[in-house]
Amino acid sequence: MLYLKKIIKFLKQLLLFQFLKIKYKKNAHPKIFEWNWDKKNFNRIAVVNFLIAKTGGLNSKYLEIGCQSNTLFNSVASIKKTGVDPVSGGTHQMTSDDFFLSNKEKFNVIFIDGLHQYQQVRKDTINSLNSLEDGGWVAFHDFLPTNWKEQHIPRLNSDWTGDCWKLAIELTHAQNLDFKIIKIDNGVGILQKKSSDWFIPDLSKNLKTAGFEKFMENVEKMPLYSFYEALK
Repeated sequence: MLYLKKIIKFLKQLLLFQFLKIKYKKNAHPKIFEWNWDKKNFNRIAVVNFLIAKTGGLNSKYLEIGCQSNTLFNSVASIKKTGVDPVSGGTHQMTSDDFFLSNKEKFNVIFIDGLHQYQQVRKDTINSLNSLEDGGWVAFHDFLPTNWKEQHIPRLNSDWTGDCWKLAIELTHAQNLDFKIIKIDNGVGILQKKSSDWFIPDLSKNLKTAGFEKFMENVEKMPLYSFYEALK
């Protein structure tokens, strides 16, 4: 019976995606990026554990926003882990907004993989930087969509990066923050807080309603690095 319910839920989601693809056909774009993620041999787990090793190893204080199945959370080599997800996984079942309202702790490494919508990931980033030690790191998932459907709001695909790339444009122009995008695992961003006097420009007036064309205009201007280049 449970298996049948899962099948019905999957079919309903599939039908919804098909309906939305027709509804938003006007936003379609033929460009497809050949990122070849499955051939990179590294993923976000490798990046986060590298940052953990650089900031205290087992004693590094780690925060994860958006844990879901705990795939990453359970793989992080730290004994001081906090995970926030409103549905499942981690250590705190609540929204990131509610968590940051009451949080007083400072972390060494924070990974953001919550709601994949520009304005929310921007808010999570600012809250994370305020909860991060100077010299600490924030890492991100899903900065490099493959096609227009993968980044569309509302969601049209099972594979979905959302429009997190809009924040990546802002971070490219940030001050006192060292930012790079590693070309692995749908685009893993890494951001080091160089000092408490950091600044992220608010480009939401131009980015909020921007489509896939804006990503294409800016992707080559972003600080894209291979795994080895970034970790140097």
